[in-house]
Amino acid sequence: VAKAGPREPVAEISFFLCVLVLLSFAASVAKANSATAAHETGTAAEAAAARIRALLSGPDGDGSGTWGDLADLMGLLVRLEFHDAITYDPDAGDGGADGCVDLRSPSNRGLEEGIDLLEPVRLGEGGGEAYEGAILSRADVWALAANIMIEAAGGPRLEYKAGRMDVDACEGHGARHIEAESQASAKISEIFVERLHFSPREVVALMGAHVLGRAKKINSGYDGPWVREPTKFTNSYFSDLVELPWVLTKTHVEPFGERTTWRRWIVLGNQDEIMLQTDVDLAFDTTNKTGTSCSRVGGVPDKALSCPLAKSAFSSHVVDFAANQTLWFDEFATAWAKLTSLTGESLYCVTADCKTPGSSGDMPSYSAIYISGVMVMVHILMVW
Repeated sequence: VAKAGPREPVAEISFFLCVLVLLSFAASVAKANSATAAHETGTAAEAAAARIRALLSGPDGDGSGTWGDLADLMGLLVRLEFHDAITYDPDAGDGGADGCVDLRSPSNRGLEEGIDLLEPVRLGEGGGEAYEGAILSRADVWALAANIMIEAAGGPRLEYKAGRMDVDACEGHGARHIEAESQASAKISEIFVERLHFSPREVVALMGAHVLGRAKKINSGYDGPWVREPTKFTNSYFSDLVELPWVLTKTHVEPFGERTTWRRWIVLGNQDEIMLQTDVDLAFDTTNKTGTSCSRVGGVPDKALSCPLAKSAFSSHVVDFAANQTLWFDEFATAWAKLTSLTGESLYCVTADCKTPGSSGDMPSYSAIYISGVMVMVHILMVW
């Protein structure tokens, strides 16, 4: 009986080549499917962005609506995203940009209007050509809306990624916010630096978003804008805080209790703008550790009344951003991308430059993936 000879090396090599080719083809198909999903999400994001931009005109063409005026709209949608994302707890593995805010929490009063305003955007209802199906999550739409408000106000171009997953219950997460009456240097360090791992410079950069919109008495017990032009994304939040004089006022507001505000010095004849305790404590030491009476900050110091600049990790960055808007824009864009990405999900770009979708935004190119798939198929046919 003749014995079988050894396997031909060529046949064995061909076998392994076929296996490698099939694996390569499977990977190419997976990439193509992923690219198709990204393309669909990008298309949905473009449609949603157009509808959000339409809100900037509002029913009367000036950005006003049931929410108030244009400044109120901008502040509302930026606040919604901020209050959603800041609840992230890496240890518990929940919260963050998940399309859910605890509406029972006093810190979230007034946000329901923003949620209701954006839900038709997500579902593709009203205004323009309807988009069938809700491809974007609530969290994705909220992040998109905030980006658009900031950019429309003259802010920097911002990173935008999709892929956030919504949750339907987040009771108790409102307790993870910063109370406006808190001493900023302590509470902000606890939440932003220790829990969320932001640098002090990033924290200060994010606080500059107060430049948009105004505080409403009905929602928080505070009343007034932070700056004179609350529809323009400029560094005036920082420059006003440092360069203008502010005086301490305390009032009791039902049902909120004591409310501390720092108002523009009355001699200037403008009492609309306010700073909250958390704002002032970024730059100044208001704790009266020296035992002196401290009821004024900013402007030309008054030795008898003025609070000194703080020695915390935050104060020097306020001064830096007050002097250089470009510097703040760069820092803000980086910190905002980090904030809006606080989620356990893997996010992905939906535009070629990974920025906020716009009417002229380029979509990712999938031709390379398609050609790769074709070449793999040709290779398989040649081998076989």
